[in-house]
Amino acid sequence: MSTETASETRISEPPSNLKEFLSYMGPAWVFTASQIGGGEVLSVPLGGAYLGMEGIWLIPLITFTKIFGQYYLVRYGVMTGDTFLDALYERSWALKWIFYYVFLGGLIYAIGLSGHLGETAGAFNSLVPAISNTWWMLITVVAGLLVVGMRSYNLIEKLATSLLWIFLVLIAFVSLSTMNVWGPNLASGLVPSMPGRVEGLGVGGMAFVLTMFGWIGAGFGPTVSYVWFAKDKVMGMFEPLDKGIEIDKYDLTDEEISHLKGWGDIVLWQNMLSSTILAVFSFFMWTAAAATLHVQGIQPSGFTVIPEMAAIFTTQFGQWSATLFLLTTVAALFSTLIGPMYGMSRLWEDAFALHGLFEKYPITRDTVFRMTIVLFAVIPLSLNLFLEAPLILFALSGALFAPAVGLMYLAVMYMSFDIDIDSLSPTRKWAVGLALFAGIVMIISGVWEARSSLETIQTLLGL
Repeated sequence: MSTETASETRISEPPSNLKEFLSYMGPAWVFTASQIGGGEVLSVPLGGAYLGMEGIWLIPLITFTKIFGQYYLVRYGVMTGDTFLDALYERSWALKWIFYYVFLGGLIYAIGLSGHLGETAGAFNSLVPAISNTWWMLITVVAGLLVVGMRSYNLIEKLATSLLWIFLVLIAFVSLSTMNVWGPNLASGLVPSMPGRVEGLGVGGMAFVLTMFGWIGAGFGPTVSYVWFAKDKVMGMFEPLDKGIEIDKYDLTDEEISHLKGWGDIVLWQNMLSSTILAVFSFFMWTAAAATLHVQGIQPSGFTVIPEMAAIFTTQFGQWSATLFLLTTVAALFSTLIGPMYGMSRLWEDAFALHGLFEKYPITRDTVFRMTIVLFAVIPLSLNLFLEAPLILFALSGALFAPAVGLMYLAVMYMSFDIDIDSLSPTRKWAVGLALFAGIVMIISGVWEARSSLETIQTLLGL
């Protein structure tokens, strides 16, 4: 290794105090904002509505295990300067096929976004009924394209972070206002037990546990996008590459390796804080539903959970509380749309670059990026306008791409131990164990979700 001086180091020293650390939390904020509007908004309140406080123990279990697979996906890029997708493409076909699986997953994820778009429009419509769901979908898509089309990570970060904290503060207020209802049953709910059946999801017992494991915490779109958020934030090995400096991992100085290891720790704490926020948010959503829908004996299904909760808040606390709840939903769902749309489009842009598109044809990265975000917006909008079957589309998306997150976790763990520089390979055995556990369970839950999703499709289509 080279013995360059500290003044010549090509990799900056990682944040050393809280203020500096928070200045690099942006990727985690965007990831968290992207995630909470997905499975958490839909599945978590269904658990509270059907089960009350029973089963709430699943929230900390799931959020604090899945996050370690996510951590190693981001850590790999920060340690090597290659996103896990770039690294997969350079491997043999034993791993390279996962590259195309993830790449094509952008289309499948766009199908799943139809549900998020419909939810967002429905929440807007509840706030302003004079404008139809169709027009709200069009307005939402145009707003999303305007934001993401600026190709500004900083804008995405600021907007998503603002929406995230608005959402968290408001849903915490709504939940805590009902604490006298759910509080007495909290202790018993935190004791592990096999949950009952949730008809709104069509599962119970271990099947419900597997479904929650797939829906709560890191999902496919936000998980993949997080890697590109970290790249655009210019962390670790992404820094010299962003400055156009050629760097070889075998030519790193001892100081640069020390800095990289520090950046790896920053990624860990980013993910730990993110998982804490996801756990707290999910807790508030579950308890709010348990204190309202469950107490009233209302068992919603599919996308009726948000309107049902808003109606209960109106009855119990007045219109102001329903408006607050709907505002939190709108904030979460819109952040779910813009974050992954940006991240998945960056993924496609880099994937086309790997195939030499920009060298072979007179087309720019910006053009491909903007064409991709239009594609990812048109797919869910068209499906909603012409099919009007968000449940089927959600089920189809899950069935086609269920085990992807688990496969990514296991693949990146293998590559992390193949970096060739021992000091940059994972060293926390407990974190490695949790990441492997999360990957295996995600594959199992993914296959299970695929099977149940196909059954849902058959039922909804009357087959």
